[in-house]
Amino acid sequence: MLLPFAPWLCWFIPILGTAVTTLFGAIRRKLSSYLAVLSIGMSALFSFSMIPDIYFGTAPSDLTIPWISSSIIQVGVLVDSLSVLMASVITCIGFLVTVFSVAYMKEEPSLARFWFLIQLFIGGYVVIVMADNLLFMFIGWEIVGICCTGLAAFWYKDPDKAHIGLKTFLILHVADVLLLASILIIYAYSGTLNITELSKNNNWMGELSRDGLLFVTALMFFGGAVGKAAQFPLQEWLPDALAASPSSFNALTECLAGPFLMARVLPIFHQASLMGYSGMTNFFLVMTFVGALTAVISALIATTQANIFKVLSYGISSVIGYMMAAFGLAGLMTDMSWGYLAGTFLLTVDAFVSALLFLTAAYVSYAVGSDNLHHLGGFKSRIAHRSMEVGALALGGVPPLSGFWCTNWIQTVAWDFAGEAGINGQFILMTLGYVVFALLIVGAGITAFYGLRMMGLVFSSEEKVPKKIPSLMRISLVATLAITMFLDFLALLLIPSFNRFLLPLLETLTFSNIVDVLIYIVPSISTVLTCVAVAVGGYPAYQLYIARRVNPVKLIEKHRFLRKTYAFLRRRFYIDTLYHKVADGTTAFSNIVYKRLELSIDALNYAAASSFRKSSKLAYTYSECSIDALNYGVAAFFRRLSSVVYKYPELGGIDALNYFLAHWVTSFARRFRKTHTGVLSYNMLTAFVGVIILIALLLLFGGVIP
Repeated sequence: MLLPFAPWLCWFIPILGTAVTTLFGAIRRKLSSYLAVLSIGMSALFSFSMIPDIYFGTAPSDLTIPWISSSIIQVGVLVDSLSVLMASVITCIGFLVTVFSVAYMKEEPSLARFWFLIQLFIGGYVVIVMADNLLFMFIGWEIVGICCTGLAAFWYKDPDKAHIGLKTFLILHVADVLLLASILIIYAYSGTLNITELSKNNNWMGELSRDGLLFVTALMFFGGAVGKAAQFPLQEWLPDALAASPSSFNALTECLAGPFLMARVLPIFHQASLMGYSGMTNFFLVMTFVGALTAVISALIATTQANIFKVLSYGISSVIGYMMAAFGLAGLMTDMSWGYLAGTFLLTVDAFVSALLFLTAAYVSYAVGSDNLHHLGGFKSRIAHRSMEVGALALGGVPPLSGFWCTNWIQTVAWDFAGEAGINGQFILMTLGYVVFALLIVGAGITAFYGLRMMGLVFSSEEKVPKKIPSLMRISLVATLAITMFLDFLALLLIPSFNRFLLPLLETLTFSNIVDVLIYIVPSISTVLTCVAVAVGGYPAYQLYIARRVNPVKLIEKHRFLRKTYAFLRRRFYIDTLYHKVADGTTAFSNIVYKRLELSIDALNYAAASSFRKSSKLAYTYSECSIDALNYGVAAFFRRLSSVVYKYPELGGIDALNYFLAHWVTSFARRFRKTHTGVLSYNMLTAFVGVIILIALLLLFGGVIP
């Protein structure tokens, strides 16, 4: 039953846990580990609570928060079969890895930072799969990318690992820029970023097609997925990042976000293909061939790597290539359900297989104290041995494990696509379909080779005394092994139920029971060729690294072709070298620009400044000094003039007049005061005389008194 607010809490709790864990971790170190396990465990609980409602069709299809909405975006979650499936896978693996990491990272000084990054990573990852709109999804996408960078440079005091963090950041953000540009173009034409609305309204794709931007937009969107999924040619960040970061984290397989993103938008782009919009066929062909080429190239590189985490990293990149090829083939076919189901089923199962392999590698590396395959040999552990067997054999496509059914299924889809194109008279597409089929068959054989090589080198006959393994690491590995074995050995039985679970997205029940699965996969030519490829790839690996009947080092030294091929593969097809050349070339070019152009500009600026300084000195010497002399002359003239004016008009005229008037008034007042004797009779006489004078004046000047 869907727990209250489960679609929100499954991603909000780990993000909230980053703050809580950091706060309480400062009080007590062990408390941060327990709180991290609790937060991710609760996230898994809420994620799994949504599965029954999805399976029985009782879950709401879309939830939004009204108070976080505007005309541009609504922050909400999309509760459908794909989002719930991926949220459950992510949180389940995250919980197992967290339990493993409690013991694995116990002595790490920067434990609080580790738990901060892990919880934020899982929270951001669940945001990606649960978001109901592209912008909210992109926020989670960036959170995951930042955490990948932080974990790749976790031991940043080591310059090499700090450099790997920078490399991871640059490659991921090249792809992220493409994805963001695509999202903005989609919004400009559709007016919405809601995934459900984009799938219901196809008008925006028609407008993009008319403007010739649909292919470019879809390709940029895929470019974002290529970076995160470590696909050719952007796969080189993954092996270095996973080898440099804390090993227990690697099992989270963050690059699975790439194929999930394409699975999310595949139905939308497939509609455009069915409507005949230009460029969509080319877009799906690009996706298919990028996936198929990555499956082969990454598998080839994995055959020569010495670091166990790099081998597994290239293995993940190769398997994701199968997923991308499946989604590309689904888009090219009229009925996308075959390829879509194959890709998503492989995505689900391989997440646990990869987690098992990475945890096993971390387990062995912890015990031996090295991650070099040539140094791991001789470690005796039944749990590690069984885990490596289950994971490596499933990865190598050995029947009847899940890898055999998944890769065989995708190869069959490629064969069917070629047949469908031939029936429709599309002979170029038919030829390309057979080329993809051949690449996938070759990839299966190479995968079997490096899977058995890894097993042989890890569990050689030379016995070593291991370091004591903490019980939590053992418990986590056993739990992961049990889940993976369940999926591995029962994969064939789970496919019909998986089809029914994803039915709301496909609207087609491709496999109603196990018989339909067997009829579709087993009688195909893919089954025969897959078995042949696995045998061809696995047999020499068995002879070289398990039975040890031939020394691989002497064999390579003996044959010049093998020596050249080994060097070419060990150098990773020189792709990483090319990246370094580009980086070094950019640095050298910037130095040249700095020395030749920028320093020249600086010299010009300094010359101009010097010229202006000299000009100002000349102007001061001649013009300003002349002006100063003129000013001094004018000032002297006005000083003399003011002196003359002060002496004659002011002192001789105005001041003299003022003094004369003051003296006259004073003299008059002194004389007039003598008339005031103080005798009453005189005062009365004076008053009488004054009245007489006043009457006389009135008679003379005031007219006749009525």
